[in-house]
Amino acid sequence: MKKVILFLTVLIVMLGLFAALEYTQEPAEFLQETAETTPTPEPTPEPAPTFDPALFSDTDCLLIVANKSHKLPDGYVPADLVRPNITCGGDCRMREPAARAAEEMFAAAAEDGVYLKISSAYRGEDYQSALYWGYVGSYGVETADTISSRPGYSDHQTGLCADFIEGDGSMNGINFNPSFEDTASGTWLREHAHEYGFIMRYPKDKQDITGYAYEPWHYRYIGVEYATAIWEKDVFYSFEEYFGVTGGDYIEEPPLG
Repeated sequence: MKKVILFLTVLIVMLGLFAALEYTQEPAEFLQETAETTPTPEPTPEPAPTFDPALFSDTDCLLIVANKSHKLPDGYVPADLVRPNITCGGDCRMREPAARAAEEMFAAAAEDGVYLKISSAYRGEDYQSALYWGYVGSYGVETADTISSRPGYSDHQTGLCADFIEGDGSMNGINFNPSFEDTASGTWLREHAHEYGFIMRYPKDKQDITGYAYEPWHYRYIGVEYATAIWEKDVFYSFEEYFGVTGGDYIEEPPLG
């Protein structure tokens, strides 16, 4: 009889242990199955920065916009134009903050064995008018509007941009051509210009946004903070995209020549 009681006691204890093991395993198995079936939540994207629209029409601001949707004041001439101490083939006047940044950029490029040169920087409204209507005479309005700005709409008139060239400027098929991107100057600018506050103003595949065909030689000064933010988005991210500024094509008929 004692043996029967002992056997039953052992049996009951073993059944209790099995039940306890089953209970402790089920939650772990449940948690594993839940982890496998529950999707990982997508990270919340950072909100796009917002800017006061007045910045883009303020002629004292480094973010002043001149594009096909934004005309500069009639006869506008920047008050702080200076000639930077850089290699230039034409009128290199720029607004002082851009000029000082250009000097630093040229020195840094030279340390890397790249010798930058500017074809032109500031262009007054009269100069731009002669240039634009010359293109119209040669190619017609439609083509002229893709390669040159109408007077009053030019980024060059802001005094904050410059056209770069390779060598002495005589390299036909490279200067003022998309192939400039593969030159020593084009490559260095694409990788480092933002460190000195400059952005590529008319990036690749953004003509519908900026209004202009790809110009890897045209750089615009906006300050290091904003230039770096745009470059970190994408080397071909545009001013219009980052700041939420309208661009695209003209809405008015061309002025009379």
